[in-house]
Amino acid sequence: MHKIYVMYKLKNGVTMDQYKQWSKEIDQRITPGQPGMIRFEVYEIKGADKGVPFVQVVEDIEVEDYDAWMETCRQSGMAYVQETVGKVIDESTVQIIYGERIVADLPHGARPPLPALA
Repeated sequence: MHKIYVMYKLKNGVTMDQYKQWSKEIDQRITPGQPGMIRFEVYEIKGADKGVPFVQVVEDIEVEDYDAWMETCRQSGMAYVQETVGKVIDESTVQIIYGERIVADLPHGARPPLPALA
């Protein structure tokens, strides 16, 4: 399983309300039903600990496999999302990062041994 974060700013002149309408009516109706999708959540960024946030929206995505998902994004099931996304987001600001979860070898909730103290 891979976790993907897609981050971007809105296109100049597009309000957050307009973006939310597109996201709820198009992106969030089509994307979750695609092959390999596990979870798809979209977040409006409200602030940052230092200065102004560098993006306005973050998509928090879990898929079976990153490369397979990127191929799915180019297929006909995602065509309408791909055709319309450029009307609401500034595609030059898109940043995509992905990775895999780091899982401890201990059972969930188990207490690891204390390190030896000198």
